[in-house]
Amino acid sequence: MDKPKSQLSPYGRWLLVQRVLVDGWPPSVAAESMGVSRATTYKWLKRFREEGVAGLESRSSRPVSSPCTPPEVVARDRGAAP
Repeated sequence: MDKPKSQLSPYGRWLLVQRVLVDGWPPSVAAESMGVSRATTYKWLKRFREEGVAGLESRSSRPVSSPCTPPEVVARDRGAAP
């Protein structure tokens, strides 16, 4: 299944952050103006404060690691003897 496309581009995220931090908009108003939730607004504000503009770039949703299932568990689940 494909990851849904982000509602905001990195520029849109920057604009959202600027509206709150520079222009003084309440986060709820900025969120509504950009068509995102307040939680999303707070997420981008946090990332911007921690990482600057680089924090507004898209990130991979791929897990860092994906542990393998032991062969004996796979065999058991298939109904075969290990």
